[in-house]
Amino acid sequence: MKKIILLLFTATNLSFSQGLSGVENFILASDEDKDLLANNYFNPLFKSMQISMSEGWARSAKTHKKLGFDITFFGTGVTIPNSQKIFSTDGFESIAANRPTSPTIFGDESNTEYVVNFFSEEQNANLTTSFQSPNGYSSILSSGRLLLPNVQAALGLPFKSEIIVRYMPKVSFKGAEFTAFGVGLKHSISQYFGLSKVTPFNLSVLLSSAKMVGDYPLAESSQISGNNQSVDLDISSTTFGLIGSADLKIVSLYASVSQVLSKSSFKVNGTYNVSYFIDPGNIPIELSVVDPIDISSSMNYLRKNIGLSLNFPLLKFFVDYSVQDFSALNAGLSFSIR
Repeated sequence: MKKIILLLFTATNLSFSQGLSGVENFILASDEDKDLLANNYFNPLFKSMQISMSEGWARSAKTHKKLGFDITFFGTGVTIPNSQKIFSTDGFESIAANRPTSPTIFGDESNTEYVVNFFSEEQNANLTTSFQSPNGYSSILSSGRLLLPNVQAALGLPFKSEIIVRYMPKVSFKGAEFTAFGVGLKHSISQYFGLSKVTPFNLSVLLSSAKMVGDYPLAESSQISGNNQSVDLDISSTTFGLIGSADLKIVSLYASVSQVLSKSSFKVNGTYNVSYFIDPGNIPIELSVVDPIDISSSMNYLRKNIGLSLNFPLLKFFVDYSVQDFSALNAGLSFSIR
């Protein structure tokens, strides 16, 4: 139980003051490569955030009685695989690197230097420059996991249904700020088979939808001059599945299978005054670039979850584990009135 409380405390105190120095240099690459660079660097963050939004929606298939309710505080720890802490520097059109790999946002310090060389049709010339890859920030992680807090409330409705609302308090790390909100609906289907009347087993369908928004004031740490520089992240997630539970007096054992559909949008906005050299001649030139990066991605996966809840009068402690590309651990406590 101490581990559960520690997870909650850590998840609700994510704060790192230093900025994401150097990520703005991705825009120095060609149009073909700057989006790919940004995606390679930030993709593990996108995935872990998307996965977190489908976690922790229910700890039992049993629904509240009409007007029964609970308030739940929990943390989600999304495991970041080691393979997601670096990416290959091969496969770029305009970039040559001095190392075969470079860190992602969850990696370690970087010693990778990129040399950029591409033909600009607008300038009708070859443009060259170089920049240092931004460091990874493994300090964001705790025991290899990205920890995120959530506050959730559920209210019993007629017809053995339950509405759930969720809010993720503002989380700040490396100057970026994220918050999320969502709504879910749980409906008992075991009532149609009489299971819950003669056995402790319950079965329900669960539908949830959540949205996360994040922003980073890039201008505060940018090494490239310009105006209105920022990074915006927008994630949406929808989950539909079944949850089953054995609800005994003191303990509930539960498991669920859900289909998750998620989309993310990542934009680097603002004006950037970027410097190159014209090759041949080594002649300096400065160009102005507006809203240079706009990428999107989607995830479609099957979430498999198993958990345990300890039930005391008015209070429950729970922990569960989900299996997918990035596994997730959820732990917390719930104040409940049936």
